[in-house]
Amino acid sequence: MIVALPLWHDRQVLVTGATGFIGSHLAERLVVSGARVRVLVRNPKKLLPSLQGRVEVAVGDLLQPDSFAAAVAGREIIFHVAGWLGTPNRLDVAHAINVTATRQLAEAARSAGARRFIGTSSIAVYGPLTAGLIDETQPHWNVYAYTETKSLGEAAAFQTATDHFGVTVIRPAEVYGPRGGAWTVTPVSLAKRGLPSLIGGGRGLCHPVYVDNLVDAYLYAATRPEAIGQAFTICDCDVPWREFFGRYAAMVGKRARSIPVVLVQTAALLSEVGSKITRRPPLFTRETIGFITGQYRLSTEKARRLLDWSPQVSLDEGLRRTEAWLREAGYL
Repeated sequence: MIVALPLWHDRQVLVTGATGFIGSHLAERLVVSGARVRVLVRNPKKLLPSLQGRVEVAVGDLLQPDSFAAAVAGREIIFHVAGWLGTPNRLDVAHAINVTATRQLAEAARSAGARRFIGTSSIAVYGPLTAGLIDETQPHWNVYAYTETKSLGEAAAFQTATDHFGVTVIRPAEVYGPRGGAWTVTPVSLAKRGLPSLIGGGRGLCHPVYVDNLVDAYLYAATRPEAIGQAFTICDCDVPWREFFGRYAAMVGKRARSIPVVLVQTAALLSEVGSKITRRPPLFTRETIGFITGQYRLSTEKARRLLDWSPQVSLDEGLRRTEAWLREAGYL
């Protein structure tokens, strides 16, 4: 059930990425709460039925900055959720979408009189750390195209800020839930096919965040003056991958299988060599394996203190809701 928030009644907002996983959940919550929602999308036909006819549509693309002025006109708050996630696998496209388009959209919003810009980054900017408690003061470690361009995109957004145009950045962890992909459908698909979803026994820590909890963070960040000029790490908890992905495998009556770290390192080496031949970013590297095998924990103290945010949906409840959706959608 989507909970309406009266605070948003008649607020003029723009959401990018509304045909995607996170953006669609955010747009739904805003619509139910009475906000006047405009979405910037390439293909309006891909909007959820729950959004069609209930949002104003601005047709455009992050690679088409000429569409930004119409999209942001009359909007008070901009939620920039869309971004490059790896396809096409080209550094120039990643930079154009995650960095240049972020700056251009924020500049267009500022020029149009918007008051707040909420950008989307990722915990990936911290890099594949091995241990420790990590908070927002952690230096960025740009180990591949996604982390590099997300880090640069944050900087680009913050550089547009003025006294009358506040910028905030959300750094989600592994987002799961209904309509999710990499952290929802993928582990189920791997388990059903008997393929490994874990590396090194899944002893590394993952940092799941249920999509509704993440939406809460976006909404708090857009309305709290304390959020202006700040970045926030958002995750629900820290749990071993074998526990998180193991729960998905159990949904199909199996156990999550694992692959030795050395085999993954060999594949990563081949990916690195191949990238030198193709002159395209490697799909993954030996360094990025640390994202899965690392034992670091994430601090959300800043979000709790400045946003009064905390995960309202527990891991058990989030996975229960996710399983219900997976069954309804035919994945189980």
